[in-house]
Amino acid sequence: MDDSEKLLAIKQLEEIGGRLRKLFPQNHPLWNDVFEDIGAAGYYLREAGYCLSAAIATVQGDESEVE
Repeated sequence: MDDSEKLLAIKQLEEIGGRLRKLFPQNHPLWNDVFEDIGAAGYYLREAGYCLSAAIATVQGDESEVE
């Protein structure tokens, strides 16, 4: 994955985060009840991105690109 692909992936994640913040802002009455779940979801999204990067690098035969 080159730098432009990484930047695009980061931008896409930021856009998803922005949409979530609009739908579920911190002043939402249930924020405290689901805060941990949202944090976990963000963590797993990042982990999924790493796994996808590793899979792409493996398919392309370049394990040095795995991060």
